[in-house]
Amino acid sequence: MRRIEPAFPDLLPVSHRLGPLPSAAEDGVAVLDPVDMRLVRDVPVRQPAASDRSIPRRPVRVLVHAEPAHRERAFLERLVASGNGLIVLLDAPLAASRLPEPAFDGQVVLLSPWLPAFWGGGPIAPLVEFRERRLAAGVLLCLGPAPEPLEQVNRGVEEANAAGAEFVVASPLSVPPEDRHSVYDGKAGEKGDEALENLLFHTDLAQLAMELEREASRACRRLGLAESLPGPATSLTPRRTFAASAQLLLWARRLDLLEGVNSSGWQLRRAAQALLASRRDPDALIAEDNLRVIPGFTPWVEAFSRSAWSGSGEPFDEVLARWVAE
Repeated sequence: MRRIEPAFPDLLPVSHRLGPLPSAAEDGVAVLDPVDMRLVRDVPVRQPAASDRSIPRRPVRVLVHAEPAHRERAFLERLVASGNGLIVLLDAPLAASRLPEPAFDGQVVLLSPWLPAFWGGGPIAPLVEFRERRLAAGVLLCLGPAPEPLEQVNRGVEEANAAGAEFVVASPLSVPPEDRHSVYDGKAGEKGDEALENLLFHTDLAQLAMELEREASRACRRLGLAESLPGPATSLTPRRTFAASAQLLLWARRLDLLEGVNSSGWQLRRAAQALLASRRDPDALIAEDNLRVIPGFTPWVEAFSRSAWSGSGEPFDEVLARWVAE
């Protein structure tokens, strides 16, 4: 395993990856690196190191692609038995029977990536068989510039719902100039395409990504899909602690997008990280009226957390209204 630093740690809070990146597909279907949120092109060959076969001394949250999950079942069983949490990315065919049985609730989480067809995306892997094994299963919705972008996002959320997802994680797709030039050259034709050129090279991609994230949230709320990771839990961090922390991290990001330099998102992020480090059950702390024992839970953060975790109340309702406003 290797340590990783995700491009969007508020959306994908994992610390390690098992095995190398997957190779680019030969059938034309795009392959995603969810750590950098980039399409996989040429993958440098890396020789396995001794550390790739060692079990961490303390449980960690590990990202596993479908191919090594299929190939390394015995090692995954050792990881699970040692209390590590797994996020398995379904970027290749994988039978639910190839995954180890979780030792506790929320230890193994499945993510099926969705990309717009414009960027080479294929269908979402069916998730029903994983949910039948009581594994949390959802979709990583990759948001990139495409013709009719809002319609594309709604289509992706609808496909996730039809595939049996119980949650959706919407994340911007990184499309550096070489990727945009590649897709333009393949779609513009000999005479060029002014509308496509404007989309790929003269659009504020950061602003577009924010609008797509907000549209994804509207679609999820319409279909009743959760919007943050419910795990993975580890033997040190229960599922409920991770899920509550992930929800605060998500809203920290959204506040940053809405408010810019004046954002109070850092307060939620600090409290979320402290809650995760504490390993305390937030429901038990709320029942005891003792949430303030966790560093960073100021009166505003406590009020926001309580209302966000319950789904309604102030100040969460006000932030939610701004986020989903048309």
